[in-house]
Amino acid sequence: MGAVRAQLAGVVPEQEIPERVMLLAALPRNRAGKPERRLLPRLAWGLPSGGGKGGAPMTRADWSLALRWLATALVLPVALGLGGVLWPGSTDLSAVPQPWATLFTGLYLAELAALVVGVGFLLLGRPAMVRQGRSPGLTTAAHLAIGWLLVSWWPQDNLYRLAAKDDWPQQATLVYVFNVTLMIAAAVVAVFATRPPRPAG
Repeated sequence: MGAVRAQLAGVVPEQEIPERVMLLAALPRNRAGKPERRLLPRLAWGLPSGGGKGGAPMTRADWSLALRWLATALVLPVALGLGGVLWPGSTDLSAVPQPWATLFTGLYLAELAALVVGVGFLLLGRPAMVRQGRSPGLTTAAHLAIGWLLVSWWPQDNLYRLAAKDDWPQQATLVYVFNVTLMIAAAVVAVFATRPPRPAG
């Protein structure tokens, strides 16, 4: 990569010199056989390419990507630490008989997994969404909607476990904050999935 940048220096403006390069065997083509820029792979789902012995220096894009991966990796330990602070006793299953206690434990682990995947998708999934070719506004809305569909289960279930069944103001608040917004998020994803891509050009 350093050789490519050195060769382009002085030939093209600095801001147009690429920070990263991906080698392809051939350009992707559409059904008509024409090159399709929209189908070019993105680098953002991969790991940083620079750094390390014998490697190219880490670019700003590399550092940004590395920090996003690090943040994703920290979600689980942070969530485990915060769970007992934010919602003390919400995962206490000592009074629940088997096999129901095991089933509820599995549910809690699934919610934690969804939280990690959701945060990871919010931090790393934007390029994959853009690649679908929808409008920028719809792409952003769907990106956030998918993240919310995954992330929301962890706080929602913890809050529901601690909420008094006859505390109607709290029950109504939880329904509107979580259930209604989940319906809206699902509708946004449905629109994104059914809306045809914009013409390439």
